[in-house]
Amino acid sequence: MKCPKCHKEVEKGSLYCPHCLAEIPWVREFDSVETQMKKQQQRKPVKEKKKTGFRLRKPGKKQIILLLIAAAVILGAFCYRQLHTFSALYSYAQRQFEQENYASAIEAVNDALEQKPDNEAANILLSQIMEKQEDLESAILILKPLLGNEETGPDVYRALVRMMIENGQIREAEDLLKDCSREIRRACGEYICEPPTVKLSPGTYTSVQSLEMESDDGEIYYTMDGTIPTEKSQKYTEPITLQEGTVEVKAVCINEYGVMSKVAGGTYVINLQIPKAPKVSPKSGDYEKKTKIKVTIPDGCTAYYAFDSMPDVNSTVYERPISMPEGYHVLNVILVTDSGKVSKATTREYYLQY
Repeated sequence: MKCPKCHKEVEKGSLYCPHCLAEIPWVREFDSVETQMKKQQQRKPVKEKKKTGFRLRKPGKKQIILLLIAAAVILGAFCYRQLHTFSALYSYAQRQFEQENYASAIEAVNDALEQKPDNEAANILLSQIMEKQEDLESAILILKPLLGNEETGPDVYRALVRMMIENGQIREAEDLLKDCSREIRRACGEYICEPPTVKLSPGTYTSVQSLEMESDDGEIYYTMDGTIPTEKSQKYTEPITLQEGTVEVKAVCINEYGVMSKVAGGTYVINLQIPKAPKVSPKSGDYEKKTKIKVTIPDGCTAYYAFDSMPDVNSTVYERPISMPEGYHVLNVILVTDSGKVSKATTREYYLQY
């Protein structure tokens, strides 16, 4: 190094300058800035590189509590909403109804109907609950408004008709089903009574007729004076004999529920014909040998005969050919129909001589 006074070279470690005897201060050799930085870096512990992105702060106890409360509120709201859907309320009401918890069932089904007022199943369930509580009037009033909708299904009609019949509103139930569709009438088939089958067509007949009726739906009641039959009219138990004259037969069927069918029947005119005089052979004349007399009898008639007198229904019935009696005799034969009409007599004069 150099002397700070004379600037001559001085050996390293000398305390005085050999040239000017000036004191040489010993100065520590300083490292360069670069060297110092390297040493400093070597002494410092190696630090991890900073991670990119945001560093989340650890939540505190208060924050955790708030988060739990918020989660509970959201979960509760979700559960409440699920339990108060129409489907959930209706299902719950059904279970309560089956368990005869009618108060709970009414509350649940009313809540369901607030969401879907025209739902048929819910309205039917509500009416059934009212029916179980012996309030048929209210049960009927619940379902009647649904009939104004053309799309109302057969289940509503079936439930309503059944309740109306049980409530004694039989004629109103009949009127309700008169103009319904085939589908609805089929669904309510057990409450519909078809007219009885009358096996004789209305019209004019020339002989006594037997009128038969039948029904698979219930009992048959009839009148023969043109009035509408009721359950107090004559009950049909066997074929009706129609005698001479005009008669208007009306018949209905009444089923086990008291439902009455439409009226069947018609007007029958029985115009009985007087039969023609019977055909008798052989003709009048003289005979020399035994001869049989034959009478032709049309269907529905009976022949009566007498010799030498006029026959009536108390005379001898013709059943087989008659043996001509010996001598002179006058034979008279008449026909009598099943209805009692009597023909003119056929007369034959016979003279038998052997």
